[in-house]
Amino acid sequence: MSNSSYAENDDRRQQVNEPQSLPQQQLHNAGKSFCAKHSTIEDVVSTHNHSNDFIQTRNQYIVERLKLVCLFFAISVPASSFLDFIVFDSAQAKLLLVNRLLVSGVLIGLYQLIRRSHTVNMTRLVLTLSFLLPVLSYTATELLLTQTMVYRDIPLSFTLTPYLIIAMLGLFPLTTSGGVALLSAIALPLAILEYIQYSGNYAAVIDKLWLFVLFGGICLWLQSGQMVMLMKLYRESTIDSLTGLINRRVLMRQVTGIAKNSNAAQDSFSVMMFDLDYFKRVNDTYGHMVGDKVLVTVSSLLKRELRNSDVIARFGGEEFLVVMPHLELAQATQVALRVAEAIRKSSVMTDEQQEISFTTSIGVTQYIADESIAQLFKRVDDLLYQAKTQGRDRVANGLALP
Repeated sequence: MSNSSYAENDDRRQQVNEPQSLPQQQLHNAGKSFCAKHSTIEDVVSTHNHSNDFIQTRNQYIVERLKLVCLFFAISVPASSFLDFIVFDSAQAKLLLVNRLLVSGVLIGLYQLIRRSHTVNMTRLVLTLSFLLPVLSYTATELLLTQTMVYRDIPLSFTLTPYLIIAMLGLFPLTTSGGVALLSAIALPLAILEYIQYSGNYAAVIDKLWLFVLFGGICLWLQSGQMVMLMKLYRESTIDSLTGLINRRVLMRQVTGIAKNSNAAQDSFSVMMFDLDYFKRVNDTYGHMVGDKVLVTVSSLLKRELRNSDVIARFGGEEFLVVMPHLELAQATQVALRVAEAIRKSSVMTDEQQEISFTTSIGVTQYIADESIAQLFKRVDDLLYQAKTQGRDRVANGLALP
């Protein structure tokens, strides 16, 4: 098959097989198999290069901490009312108690909300509200207090409330863009408060602005540090260090989610499993370093030949597995034939400048509604074995009821 026909098939595959009803960015994130092997500025700044699995892992991490923060605020906010009755007069203290109880009730509601729904969008909403509402409560309360008290008589512990809230944001592994957006949301009511209370003392305003920038900068630094550490731990536990592909554990999570979505949408997807023919012979003859070069070459070829929405994993040894959403068996078989041909034409060079070529055997099958992942993998593994017994360097496909 010529290179031009490869390009035509690739264009046709992108146009026909990716459903137009799904956002392109969603498809793009769904198939990314890894964050970068090494932390980059882009990884910390935004989620653009994050895999869908990492996004879900980070989201679960944030959810667990967010539930604790909601409970902490829900308990500590009304509990600190006893200090109000010491430093304020009775009427002001009672007003503050009502305000604190309202904030506590809303935080308990947010806690219940995040317990029931763990979607990324829900987490973003609850995270924003759980920090923005206390700031809004603070600004409203200070406006009421400054009408009845001299500002210098307001306790320092109360005026430092927004900065303590900002410090709490450092508990979460947010991207820099996410942290800046959240800090901006918090800064808006505080800026409005300063505008309303401004009396011409610009030095006091600059002092508060400096405190906000100082606490905000420390918060962003802590968030970035947590983000880098979380990504490092994630890569070490989920990414194959040699090929940069996801490992079997992440694959199982992804294919389970794809199967669930497939059943709900009455859609289907296909799976192909393959390993390299006579790979042990390559290791025995040329050494494991050359064998590693072959594996890296094949993984790079797969990333180049397959769609962004396809999930590629190193299944073990020289075995690879690819999940192809929204593809039926006939289309998936054509993809497998194209990949087999591309591998057949590839090669690696030894240190002695000897060129080594290799081939692959592939099994391809289509997911059957409501079947287990174990049944699906058993069928595609049997097809791979069939391709090997028929002579290797070929594709075996099938769709048999379990």
